[in-house]
Amino acid sequence: MTLEDADRRLLARAVRAGRRGWGRVHPNPMVGAVVAQDGNVLAEAHHREFGGPHAEVAALAALGESARGATLYSSLEPCCHAGKTPPCTQAVRDSGVGRVVYWAAEPSSPAGGGGDWLRRNGVRVDGPFGEPREWAAENPSFFHAAAQVGRPFVALKLAVSLDGGIAPPGGRRAWLTGPEARAEVHRLRAGFDAVLVGRGTWEADDPSLTARGPVTPRVPPLRVLLDRQGRVSPSARALDPAAAPSLVATSPDRAPRLRDRLKGRAEVAAVPQAHGARPGKGAPPGLDLDALLRELARRGAASVLCEGGGRLAASLLARDLVDRLYHFAAPVFLGARATPAFPLPPVPPTGASPPPVRRDWKPAAPPTRFGDDTLTVLDRDRSTPAAL
Repeated sequence: MTLEDADRRLLARAVRAGRRGWGRVHPNPMVGAVVAQDGNVLAEAHHREFGGPHAEVAALAALGESARGATLYSSLEPCCHAGKTPPCTQAVRDSGVGRVVYWAAEPSSPAGGGGDWLRRNGVRVDGPFGEPREWAAENPSFFHAAAQVGRPFVALKLAVSLDGGIAPPGGRRAWLTGPEARAEVHRLRAGFDAVLVGRGTWEADDPSLTARGPVTPRVPPLRVLLDRQGRVSPSARALDPAAAPSLVATSPDRAPRLRDRLKGRAEVAAVPQAHGARPGKGAPPGLDLDALLRELARRGAASVLCEGGGRLAASLLARDLVDRLYHFAAPVFLGARATPAFPLPPVPPTGASPPPVRRDWKPAAPPTRFGDDTLTVLDRDRSTPAAL
């Protein structure tokens, strides 16, 4: 199947329209739809709210009988099952549109097959187009869940200086990025089920970890603090129950006492200790991150945004648990004693064979400027081994 230039333009417009649902529709995917006649747009819509009308239905409903003979462009294959709303395929057929063009194939079997159903019912259908990796980049947690990996989709956000640091010497609090980049982080939080930080981050920064950006999340993300030794104070900003729910992950021996101390402020999850040492010389074993992610999945979290620090980031990468990297490059230097973004193992001694160079990460979107900072979004290529 090939597309004309007008088809490509309108299909891309549908994809962009779908992005307006960020933070409001998950665990459903972001979907946009455009109805056009002879290249002229008649209606445009996106999936606005989880449980509400899907994009295709909303766009067609705005036109009524005027949709007959037109072309419907959708960023995702129309669904053909009844969930919180009736099947989109029924509404598409009943609208009288003459053609449907869709970009991404529906990955789940109950909702899939909408394109074939429409073809069998007399509608011309063209699609899917693009590649599965592109579809997953647009709706990462949705396609991750469809793959039945058994853990949430994990994104790692790091603000990194030009010399590879995430904090000044001593780990003291300092803003690396400007207000525009920080606003984007708040927008990102709105699209995740949980926000995760390690002990070094919540001790140094006392963050609130709420989504206070341009998008108000339909459900505030669960704030998750790693606290193996059970030392977090009930007065920590991230444990304010009026702002959002919180969970503190600690070792099983510290959990009972911590539950008593944080009663009414946060839930406590007992997570076993990991085997072996964490990244970083002399560091004791931390919590089992695989077990933590399974616990978050059990609590309904399909996606997790990790906001550091460096040891937690390196541990997640070493365990091959990171699916997406949000890398904010800040135009500053922190010096040789700065806290490194990736406290990785030392370089092999002279004469030893260097490790192979692997390109395990693929761009999920073009680099974007936020003020003086640059955001690069990379997705892990699961067709190759882990890079560390």
